[in-house]
Amino acid sequence: MAILSKILEEDDMNHLTITDTFITEPFAYVKCGKIKVKDEQGSIWMFEYKIKSRNKRIFSGRHWNQFLENNRVRVGHMVDIDYKEPWCAQADYKIEVIKTGF
Repeated sequence: MAILSKILEEDDMNHLTITDTFITEPFAYVKCGKIKVKDEQGSIWMFEYKIKSRNKRIFSGRHWNQFLENNRVRVGHMVDIDYKEPWCAQADYKIEVIKTGF
């Protein structure tokens, strides 16, 4: 099970907004407001990560837009972010796009 999953909405095409009840910080390995993820094609992406409130997290930045374009992500697709494979030293997390219903 992923740390987070979200079906993308129109606003997420500019920045991914996660609103949830977080008991603990889900991205404890984030350093300096940046989160490094590896996608299914092996590309590494560096997203800006902001804690806006106790229950709101934002992923944004130049790489977020490039990630959406390169992976042909559309509104209605699901994005999963999870812990990386133990052998992957290049990124802290992995990201997967699930294109359901399209």
